[in-house]
Amino acid sequence: MEVSKVYKPCVQALRLASNRATVQSTWRKMLLFIGIFFFIPDTSTALSNVSVSIPSAVKRGDNAILICNYNLEYENLYTVKWYRGRREFYRYTPKENPALKIFPASGGYSVDMAESNATHVFIRNPTSGKYSCEVSADAPSFNTFLVSGEMEVVELPTQRPIITGVHSRYRVGDVINGNCSSDFSKPAANLTWWINDMQVPPHSVRTFGTQRHFSENLESAIAEINFIATLQHFIKGRLKLKCSARIYGIYVQEAEKLIEEDRPRILASGRSPELNMYPFDHLSDTEGFDEHNELYLTHYNNHPSAAPGETKELESQLLKVAIAFLLIAATNSLFQPTIAAIAQAAEGRCLQIANKRNENATENQFFLQQCQISTAEINLKTKCVKECEPTVRRMLFKTR
Repeated sequence: MEVSKVYKPCVQALRLASNRATVQSTWRKMLLFIGIFFFIPDTSTALSNVSVSIPSAVKRGDNAILICNYNLEYENLYTVKWYRGRREFYRYTPKENPALKIFPASGGYSVDMAESNATHVFIRNPTSGKYSCEVSADAPSFNTFLVSGEMEVVELPTQRPIITGVHSRYRVGDVINGNCSSDFSKPAANLTWWINDMQVPPHSVRTFGTQRHFSENLESAIAEINFIATLQHFIKGRLKLKCSARIYGIYVQEAEKLIEEDRPRILASGRSPELNMYPFDHLSDTEGFDEHNELYLTHYNNHPSAAPGETKELESQLLKVAIAFLLIAATNSLFQPTIAAIAQAAEGRCLQIANKRNENATENQFFLQQCQISTAEINLKTKCVKECEPTVRRMLFKTR
């Protein structure tokens, strides 16, 4: 009993000590949380949302505007720096005088100070490369962000793409093969083939490697098309073949070729239509044809009355008919003796054949008569034998 009395106070003391330790630990955690909440700076008010807007490509000789976007919230701006590669070429520091500074740059480009500020940089005659913007906040944080973007200066072609190797007329089942080329640019253009404004599938297009012209530091591109013309390709008897050349989003040019369906036809003169398969391919502008969208369209150069021309054409046709009759008459007079001799020879040959046939018919008739006589004799002999047979048998019987 005494041991239990001593044990109970000890247990109570241990419990009280444990409760005090738990309370102290809880207060320590609360104090630590309060210290973190009040003494760590608020990042929501710091420099954030830093980004750049840099054109991916510009035409050679044009200007470029580079934009650096950022959000300072309640902080102050310390400085904005622009780099090409690793070389700084522009700095904006609002607390300094002057605030703008330009550093010498290689490559021929320059900064227009009148058009530049804390967020924009105006560059004349830019060069290709990597451009970076570095933004720094003022004290006490001095937060700094660096963002970059690529820009390429493009040398555009001096002319539209060219389609070669394609005729003006094709038949259903013919193989259409041609090339599209875009020359002298940097970089080389991206070429795309279209049939009736629908992009040609890759298996019908072959793209050659980029051709480099080292003397001009320029490039060329060539793309070949190869497919079989079907009835579905010809819409109202016409097929539109198009090639487009693109360089980034600053250059788009197209070339078109209109193809007519060449249907088989029988000419009045009896000549084969193959002799005149492509009647428009060999005509020039001086022969009354002009080229529009690479399709030859007929127009007459003489617009006044056509009556004199029709009279001359009628006279020419009459003259041709008269010459044809004269040629026929001369041919008949020249070859008439020969024709008569050939006719006589043919007539004699026919008589010989007829005589030969008559002779053969006579011989056949003689042989037939001989056969008939022989048959009658055989029949007669047979009859005699039959009639004499009983008499002979009786004679033989009597003799026995």
